[in-house]
Amino acid sequence: MSVEETLSPNRIVDLFGQNSAFYKKLSQFIYKVKENNSKVFNKKYGEWKTIFSPIYNIECNEKLFLKHSYYCTILLIFLIVRFSKKKGADVKEAYKTYISRDLETLSSPILHTFNWVNIDEDTFHQIYRILFKAHINKEDLFHYYYQDIIQSSTRHSTGEFYTPSNLVKKMVKNSYEFGMKILDPACGSGNFIMEIISRIIKTPKSEDLKNQAIENIFGFDINPLAIYTLKINALIILDEYMPNINIKKLSLNFYYVDSLFPQKIFKTLKLDQDHLLNSFDLIIGNPPWLTYKDLKEKTYQKKIRNLAERLNIKPKSQYITHIELAAIFFYAIPTMFSKSNGIIFFVATKSLINGDHCKKFRAFWIFKNIEIWDFSNNSCFNIDHICLKAQYTENGTKDIQKKYPILAKIFDNNLNITKETEYSSLKIEKEGALVILPKKDIDYLSNIQYSEYKKRFYQGATLVPRTLVFFELNSEENTIFSISSSKDILSRSKKKWRFQFKDKKIEKDFRFKTFLNKDLVPFFLKRWRDVFLPIDKEEYKFKPEYLKSNPYAYDFYTKMNHIYEERKKSTSDIVSLFSNLNYWNKLTKQANTSPYLVVYNASGSYLKSAVVEQFEQKIIVDSENYYYSTDQKNEAYYLIAILNAPLLTKYIKLIKSSRHIHKRPFSFPIPLYDEKNKDHYKLATKGKKYTSYVHDLVYNNPKITSQKVRLILNQNLQKLDPLIKKVVFE
Repeated sequence: MSVEETLSPNRIVDLFGQNSAFYKKLSQFIYKVKENNSKVFNKKYGEWKTIFSPIYNIECNEKLFLKHSYYCTILLIFLIVRFSKKKGADVKEAYKTYISRDLETLSSPILHTFNWVNIDEDTFHQIYRILFKAHINKEDLFHYYYQDIIQSSTRHSTGEFYTPSNLVKKMVKNSYEFGMKILDPACGSGNFIMEIISRIIKTPKSEDLKNQAIENIFGFDINPLAIYTLKINALIILDEYMPNINIKKLSLNFYYVDSLFPQKIFKTLKLDQDHLLNSFDLIIGNPPWLTYKDLKEKTYQKKIRNLAERLNIKPKSQYITHIELAAIFFYAIPTMFSKSNGIIFFVATKSLINGDHCKKFRAFWIFKNIEIWDFSNNSCFNIDHICLKAQYTENGTKDIQKKYPILAKIFDNNLNITKETEYSSLKIEKEGALVILPKKDIDYLSNIQYSEYKKRFYQGATLVPRTLVFFELNSEENTIFSISSSKDILSRSKKKWRFQFKDKKIEKDFRFKTFLNKDLVPFFLKRWRDVFLPIDKEEYKFKPEYLKSNPYAYDFYTKMNHIYEERKKSTSDIVSLFSNLNYWNKLTKQANTSPYLVVYNASGSYLKSAVVEQFEQKIIVDSENYYYSTDQKNEAYYLIAILNAPLLTKYIKLIKSSRHIHKRPFSFPIPLYDEKNKDHYKLATKGKKYTSYVHDLVYNNPKITSQKVRLILNQNLQKLDPLIKKVVFE
């Protein structure tokens, strides 16, 4: 590296990321230290598990601990080298500081957890030479490095989704004023905080005022590794660009804290609650994108449920498992920390404004001057998202009508505002508001009524864990099948449920047919899958005596049930495998379906639907799909013509939360089929015609995708829209 080269976030990944020579070399070195000093390793590994097991909803294993150890080693060396450069210390002095860990400026609850590794002096010297010469910018240095080493599955288990720097800059520029007291309550590795620090450094103010502004920045996070990263990043940037600052006396207010329940940490850190509570001018950030059901501990779930109730945003019982932590953060954090008229500005999933479970949230009891930033092409994340800004009002108001309409700014892919408009709600009620949409869409949709079909369609059964019940047929001898695990299901299973069985026997009466969302394309089902279910073929009931009379099936179910009991979540009240398969009786209620089954996908960007004719064998519908059974063939094909129409998908996208479809097709007045209605009959004929056409497509190309089918059928589907508009929307 030349003297002039800038050590950018991308360059740091090149040098120290998972594909780097240093990563390979030091990972091998750290592994050898572990093998040669198992006593010390085991002690530190135990300390680490105590800290991180409650944080990650995944198994905290040795591999992750070794990665963390490498990551923290590089960060620590980075800090020591940059400080040594300022002091004029040579490499030997820097190495002594590294070995002693004598750093007054860096207090961290995890620093001692990773001090079991001391790299050799030669390797330290190599890193020193690179870092000592480098130039660094005023920015979040380590965000790409953090993402590279700490893989996405680990970060996403805590709800961490990295906010792109261009959006961070836009939000900070829009809301931050010099000297504001600010809090990022889920700061992660600190992209919002580092952007604010960068703005402070660039401001033409005195050093004293800049110091005060920096001490007014607070960051909380439940992950001590993220706080450790942020502290080192801030120390390096401040030391580099504010050379007269007294780092030892500067208060960096970044804490390992659960922002929703901070009382315990206040006592531990002896923080002045009066100095923190209801004192912040700006609360900004990207809170965890987690729901209630993602939480690992039952006690924490209960705390979240109770907090939602206290905040008056707890949804109805059927939506409890969908409680969004972002919604809790949006109400709880300003209630505890914001000044009256303080600003809150969060990145969040779009379900806050269009999810059924967030109806009470949209009452905005304690807010005024609400503003939505909407992104037409999901330019920042793969998930539908918004930015939500508001002012906290200490006393609040119950007059929800006054909150609407809401100012909305629409951004393009380059984060330029394309227009400013107003959003409102389909219906404002005493306890909250239905979906929030642009006013022009509200005007259209407000006159639309629900379809009678809404109560006739049902969600399929929860055939999970799939690795325990989906199988491939090896051979058949009389009434006995030899079965093994489905390779396709195994290849896509989560580690926790990655269980394989081989050459097991079951009686043939326990073999059922099903399909998954991925097997469904518009107008056709591409394939069936075999699934073992411990039920009789007539009533679809779990009958212990009947099962025992079939020894192979009984033995297989007993073993699979034992695995389920061992591996199920501790928070789950579902005690047996069958109870899980039949959750809310969604399996047994399929016993009495009629010959024609209309199915469609429960989630996805586009609706896709097909007719299943059940004359030879009944089909079990999985929870990834919804179904309706009828004796009328024409009614079935009429429905799939409507459900596959681009026009219906277009309108569903206005009201659906993220990729979830569920019963939203019937938020529109699809009329009950009338054989005498010529337009209904015409749609049924179209449904049959396109089914036959797609059957031939699949026959010639079994791996054809839904996207390809839509492309081939595009002109035909577009011709459907005027007829759909006439039948459904006029």
